[in-house]
Amino acid sequence: MKYISAFLAAAVLLSCTGTVDDSSLPVLEASDTEIDLASESQTVFTVTYNGMDVTSGSSIISTPSAPGLNGNVFTPTSEGTFVFHAVYNGKESEQVTVNVVNSDVRVESIYDRHVFVAEFTGASCAFCPAGYDNMMQQLARPALSKYKSNIHIAAFHSEEMGKDSLAIDETMQIKNMFSGLDLPSYTVDLRDSGGLNSDGMSGFSSALKASFEEYTPHCGVAVSSTLDADGNTAGIEVKIASELTSEYRVVVLIVQDGIVGYQKHGEYGELDDYTHKHVVRHIVTENAGKGERLADDSRIAAGQEASKKWTVSLDRRWVLANTSVYALALDGDGYVNNMNFCAIDGGNSGSDLK
Repeated sequence: MKYISAFLAAAVLLSCTGTVDDSSLPVLEASDTEIDLASESQTVFTVTYNGMDVTSGSSIISTPSAPGLNGNVFTPTSEGTFVFHAVYNGKESEQVTVNVVNSDVRVESIYDRHVFVAEFTGASCAFCPAGYDNMMQQLARPALSKYKSNIHIAAFHSEEMGKDSLAIDETMQIKNMFSGLDLPSYTVDLRDSGGLNSDGMSGFSSALKASFEEYTPHCGVAVSSTLDADGNTAGIEVKIASELTSEYRVVVLIVQDGIVGYQKHGEYGELDDYTHKHVVRHIVTENAGKGERLADDSRIAAGQEASKKWTVSLDRRWVLANTSVYALALDGDGYVNNMNFCAIDGGNSGSDLK
């Protein structure tokens, strides 16, 4: 009887202290927990359980979600502190922290900063002309007017409110990357977004100022375009020169200005001669707002340059004298780090230096 009592006492003590046999939990290990993007590219995780390698049967999870985690390999695309744990057979390991730095980061970039604004609009949206006017009023204010020449707007038309001959299929793919957006609305550098009604304009201004004053570019973008002899196709080339080792994807847009056509208008009813500004006519690259790699390896080493070429069939509806090519360089977080533009007919932007 006294042995039973002793056993029960031990069980009570165990339940009170909360002691757990750690050997029954999976163990997560990283090949490297301190990564410098200037010289290293990844860390490899291993999961063991009671001394056995169970990596292939485990799930490795980051909190919050870490871009670049693929199975048991983490290839970071930006600096930060990332926390991981493994789950095997319903049991969770202890956390492992990976710190990512970049010793190549420059405080000041040699490249001029260009900022991208996507305007979501529609010809059947009666409030959309006022949204565009609200943007123009903000850009005329002293806090933003000094940046105006380096702010590039691209209007993405949709058919959410009715037929629109200027709508493209990719508009909703890009707009749906941001939650809660109605027409008219915006995103700045594919980072911050909001409505273009009068109540949302302070957020618009703040997002633009942040892009210029808080998010230093670490790459230069050059885009050129040449028409063939028959004027049927354009050969477009984009070059990215990087000041630090980073991942990049590219979005290339064909943008036409000054298209006269139908527009519902909150003040005038319906207009047949409304002038549509900066309309996206075609997206050259794959993956819409996510971008396309310049090469098999999307990373560009510090001090290096990468380039890619596309051939685009010209639409006869485009007025080439009013048509431009926008090239956006997206960093590893999916935001526009820098951009540039040129005329589709023989344009060449070069890389703008300060």
